[in-house]
Parts: sequence; C-alpha cells; structure tokens
Amino acid sequence: MSHIILILMAITFWPGPVQSAAAPPLPKLIQQTRFIAYTPRSFSIGGGKIRAATEAGIREDLTLLRPFFNGVITYSATSGLEAVPRIAHELAFRALILGIWDPSSETEIRNVIHAAQKYPNLIGAIIVGNEGLYTRRYLPQDVDKAMQRIKKECPGMAVTTSEPFFLYFENEYSQFFNSHDLLMPNVHPVFEKWFTASNPTQGVDMVIEMAEKFKKNYTKPLLIKETGMPSGPKEKGFSRERQRLFWSDIRKRFPFSSSQSLAYFEAFDAPWKPAEITATLPGDHSSEAFWGLFSKDGKAKQVLDSLPRLQN
Repeated sequence: MSHIILILMAITFWPGPVQSAAAPPLPKLIQQTRFIAYTPRSFSIGGGKIRAATEAGIREDLTLLRPFFNGVITYSATSGLEAVPRIAHELAFRALILGIWDPSSETEIRNVIHAAQKYPNLIGAIIVGNEGLYTRRYLPQDVDKAMQRIKKECPGMAVTTSEPFFLYFENEYSQFFNSHDLLMPNVHPVFEKWFTASNPTQGVDMVIEMAEKFKKNYTKPLLIKETGMPSGPKEKGFSRERQRLFWSDIRKRFPFSSSQSLAYFEAFDAPWKPAEITATLPGDHSSEAFWGLFSKDGKAKQVLDSLPRLQN
C-alpha cells in the first residue's frame, strides 16, 4: 500500500517539464535586437567541398560579436552550424534567426526544429532558403512545404524566406511573400548599375527608398537581412573608410521602428567566396571576400569604431 501512496505523491507533486518563455513577439524582436548576418570563419567551400565549421571557431566568433550584436542570423543548419544555437544561448544572445540553405534538406529542417523546441526563448524566426528562387535552386512550393512542416512541429514560430528585393514586387510572387510572417529581403545598392563606391550616401538613399516601397506594398514586419558595402578591393573603389561611412549614415537616417529594421551584413570577411561564386556564375566577384565588419583574422574594421557597444 505504501508504494501506491508514494506513486500518487510523485504524480501529485511532480512539477512536469519546465517550459521556457517564448521568443519576444516580432515587433519587439525587430526593434530591440541588433542583428548581424553570420557565417563562421571556420566554415568554407573550396572546389565544391565543404569544410565544416568547428564549435571552437563558432564560440570564438560569437564572443567577438557579442559586445556589438545581440542577435545573429544564420544561413544554414548543418555542416557545423547546428552548434550555433547552443553557443549563442551560452553567450546570452537575445535572439537568433536560423537559416535553412536547402528547403528539401531533412537534416536542416530537423536541426532547426530541434533548436526551436530546445531554445524557444532564443529562436525568433526561421528563414527557409536564401536567394534560391532567384538562382532557381528550388521552387516556391519547396519553401512552402518546409514552412508547413516547421509550423506543425513548432506552432507559433515565425517563418519566412529571403530573396533579392525586386522579386518581392513581381506579381507572380506577391501571394507567396504575403503568406510569410515577416519579410527579410536582401537590398544591395552596390549591385546596381548606377552605384559608385565613392558615394556611399547614394546607396543609403536606395535602402531607405526600398523600405518605404515595402511599407506601401506589404503589411508585414520588415527586417532587411542583407545590405551594406564591402571594404575592398581597392581597385573597385571600395575601402574600409567608405564602408564605415555607409553604415554610419544608415544608422542615422534609416527609420528604425517596431515594424522595420535591418541587419548588419556581414560578420566576417570570407576569402573563399569569390572563387566559389565564379565557379557557377562567371564574372568578377572579388568584392564578395570583403563584406565583413571583421576581417578574416577577427580584427574589427572601422565600421565598429562608431558603433556603440551594447549593455546587454
């Protein structure tokens, strides 16, 4: 009889699983988080072969970023990046937006679902794909299928995708983007024919104009995932000082609010990118190595001299 009483007492007083608080609602998340797009320095692709990111490398990277940024946006959830949520949690980041590179990857989908369930107070949204519609790596229905799976496993989780800004204003994609919880486009003035590296302000003008256009065409929260200016090569007129001027100007003039914000792009220089991009897209992609706010060796560029450090 005593063992029955003990079982009943255990059932009565067992507190059950501890539920973590959910991530902040999107307006608060957008307004109160300083995000940066992040690819680990220990990750690279060469000759089509992936060199996976290491946990030690990720920890070193995020430790460098944390004084300036309390939010991180990733591009993939495999090849070592599945360790980012745990390390970001340990380093007290406020929010993490997880990216899936391949919407048909069961591994990536499973990894983001696991992270969202384990760290519900950290994972604020999930991005299914990056510029894959534009490059024809996958179809809208591939994105939709992955989103539905994530929504089923993680009710309430915000989901979206990321494409170049102009796709959002093409009629064939209007319904597709309107079905997402927020918009995270890439807005790059430097790829426009009229852009000149000697006039960073001109680029900032475009980003502000695009934000206004999104506001007129959509009612969704807007978080521009990529924008900015590379710091090289100097032969193209780029420099660290002009990169600093771009970010200093946009911080002053962009209308940040609970409905629109932008992330810094990107965390670290990636010398491996030009060769990998050229392998599939012929042309001069030398500037792709210099988008970082930190150099490949982890040294802060001039951009960060004028960026106030965070208190939390």
